[in-house]
Amino acid sequence: DDCSYVWHIPVEERCKWVRETADCITDSVFQYTEILFCTFKSEDKLFFTFGLCLMLIWLLYLFLILGITADNFFCPSLAVIASVLRLSDNIAGVTILAFGNGAPDIFTSLVSGSEEGIIMFTELIGAGIFVTTIIAGSVAFVKPFRIHLKPVMRDACFYILTVCLISIIIRDEKIYLIEAIGFILWYAFFITVVVIMQMYENRQEMLKSRIPGPQDPDILRTYLANKDMAEIPKIPMRHRPFGLDTKLDVAIAVELQREKVWRRSLLKEEEEEEDEEEIEDTERPKGLFKEFLYDINPITKEDWENANRFLKFILIIRAPVMLLLQLFVPVVNITAAKRGWSKLLNCFQLCVTATLALFLLNVWRARFGPVPIAPIFLLLSIVIGVIVFLMTHVDRVPRFHNFFAFLGFLVAMLAVYLVASEVVAVLQCVGYAFRISDAMLGITFLAWGNSVGDLISNVTIAKRGFPRMGFAACFGGPMLNTLLGLGLTYTVATAKEKSKSMKMRMSDMAPGCLAFLLCSLLMTIIYLNITGSIARRSYGYMLYSLYFAFILIQFLSEIHVIHPLGSDHRDD
Repeated sequence: DDCSYVWHIPVEERCKWVRETADCITDSVFQYTEILFCTFKSEDKLFFTFGLCLMLIWLLYLFLILGITADNFFCPSLAVIASVLRLSDNIAGVTILAFGNGAPDIFTSLVSGSEEGIIMFTELIGAGIFVTTIIAGSVAFVKPFRIHLKPVMRDACFYILTVCLISIIIRDEKIYLIEAIGFILWYAFFITVVVIMQMYENRQEMLKSRIPGPQDPDILRTYLANKDMAEIPKIPMRHRPFGLDTKLDVAIAVELQREKVWRRSLLKEEEEEEDEEEIEDTERPKGLFKEFLYDINPITKEDWENANRFLKFILIIRAPVMLLLQLFVPVVNITAAKRGWSKLLNCFQLCVTATLALFLLNVWRARFGPVPIAPIFLLLSIVIGVIVFLMTHVDRVPRFHNFFAFLGFLVAMLAVYLVASEVVAVLQCVGYAFRISDAMLGITFLAWGNSVGDLISNVTIAKRGFPRMGFAACFGGPMLNTLLGLGLTYTVATAKEKSKSMKMRMSDMAPGCLAFLLCSLLMTIIYLNITGSIARRSYGYMLYSLYFAFILIQFLSEIHVIHPLGSDHRDD
C-alpha cells in the first residue's frame, strides 16, 4: 500500500500498479507518479531519466511561482492590512518579511497534512536550521553589523522554548487537539510580547526626543536644521505595484513610514502638497485602456533594464504566471503610484476573481437551493464591479481602495495553497523515483526550495542597509512557519478525530533535526554575547560549518552508513 514499493513490482506491471495504488494518487492537478511511470516507462532508463529531469525542472519552476506570489501579492497586501489594523510599523516591517518568506512553508505544511507528517515535520525543522545558519550567517557575512541584543535574545530564547515544547509533545508520537492549539497560542503570545516591548521602546524614544511645538514656523525650521539626525532614506516609488524587489521595497517602506510621517508632520502644508505632487508625476500612461495594458504587462521596462542576463531569463520564464496573477489578484502597494490603483483592471478583478476562486476550490458545483452557486457569484460580482466602475475615476484613488488589499490577500493565499499542493505531489514522485525517504525529502529539496527565496531577500535587504531587519526575519520567519505550520495542520486533523488526538508519523531523523536547531540558536546567543553583539564574518563561517555537519550526518544516515542521531538500534 506504499507507493515507494513500486520498484519491487515487475517492470511491465508498474504502470498499472501505480494507477491502482491509493498512496500513489494525490490531490494535485496532475498525477505525477502516474505520468512518470506510465509515460516515461521505467524500463527505458534513458527515457525515464529524461522524465525525471523534467520533473525536477518543473519543481524548480513551482518554487519560483511560490516565491513571486509571496513577494508581489502577499507582502504589499499585508503591509496595507497592517496599516488598516493599526499595527506597529516596526513590527509590521519584520512581519511582512517573515510572513512573505514563510508563506510557502506554512501552506506546504497544510497541503502535506497529517498523513505526510514526516515530510511536513522535517521540512519545517530543516528549513529552520537552514534559515538560522546559512541565511543568518550570510547576512552577517555580506554586511557585518552591530545587533540590538535585546530583541535578538528575545526571539532566540522564544525559539529555544519552542524547540523544547515540540520535543516534549512529540515524545510519545501522539498529539492532542489542545497541544495543536497550544502551538498557535504560543505564537500569539510571542507576538504579544513583541508588541508590548515595541510599545515600551517607542514610548521611551518619544520621551527622549520631545521637540518644541511653537507656532512660529521659523523657530521650527531652526530646530529641524540643527537637529542631529541621519537623513531618512526616501521610500522608492514604483510606476507599477509589481517588480523584482517588491517585497524588499514594501518591507523597507513600512519600516521607514513612521519616521517619514513624523518628519512630514513638521513641514508646512504647502511643502507637503508639493511633495505629493512630485510623487504623482510618474511615467504611467494616461487613459483607461492604456493603463490597463500597462498594468497587465508581466515584464516592466524598469526591471528589464536593471536586470542582468540571469534575471532577464527569470523575467521571461515567469511572464506567463505573472500575467495570470496580475489579471486576477488585486494588489494595493504603498510604494507604487496611486497605491496600485488601476480602474479597469481592478473592476475586472471584482467581476471575475470570486467566481474563479470557486472553480479553483472545486466547489462550483454547489447549489443554493435549486440554483447553482457559480452563476449567483458571477452575477453579484459583475454588479459590484459595474457599480465600482461608475463610482470611481481613472486618476483618483477611491477611499475604499484598501478593500482590494484584503481581497488580494485571500486570492494570493489560495494561489499559494494550490501551487504548494503541486510542489508536494512532485516531491513525492521524485522521492519514489530516487528512493529517497520522506524525511530526507523534507530536509533537503523541500526545505531548500522554500528557503532559497528567504536567502535572496534577506541578503539583499542586508546589502541595502537593513541587516537588522534581515537578521530579525531569520528568527521570526522560521518560528512562524513551525508553530503555525504544525499548529494549523494538526488542529484541523485532530479536530476531525472523535478522540481529539492522533498519532504523529515521526522519522528517526527528527531528534537530530531538533538537536541541531537548538544548537544553532545556542551558538548564536553565545557568540553575540562574547563579541559584544557584533555579527562578524566569523559568525557566518561558524554557522556554515554547523549546517555542513548537519547535512553530512543526515546524508550518511540516509545511505545507512551511520544510525540517525538520537536512534538506538541495539538489541537490548
